[in-house]
Amino acid sequence: MNTDQVKGTIDDVAGRAKRQVGEWTGDTNAQLQGLGQQVKGKAEKAWGTAKDAVREGHEQVKDKAGKAWDNTKDALRDGKEEVKGQAKKAWEIADDATRDGKEEARRRHQMQQMNDGGDLDPVEQGASGSGRAQGSQR
Repeated sequence: MNTDQVKGTIDDVAGRAKRQVGEWTGDTNAQLQGLGQQVKGKAEKAWGTAKDAVREGHEQVKDKAGKAWDNTKDALRDGKEEVKGQAKKAWEIADDATRDGKEEARRRHQMQQMNDGGDLDPVEQGASGSGRAQGSQR
């Protein structure tokens, strides 16, 4: 209960008392003053109740907005971690593919050298490639 509600209750009770006294004494002026004070008291109580409702509503909105903000931050943090995890996996896959590609290129290069006669002994390559070995036989 806020101060407007307290003042309103006091004015309502005091106005009711004045009105009652005016009825007992036949004083119309006191009855009207009491009725006026009662109306003022009821209006003050209503104003206080409305202020409390607005304050309570404001607190609820503030709490819900705070919870929504916390949930948003949590979702962003979770999303960031998920993206980091996926990026790490993608990096590892790319790294493995690069390593595998280099190994495959090295293997193919070795196979090509073997197919081109690169598997001959360097002495044999020199003898057959220079032409001196044929000339010296004769």
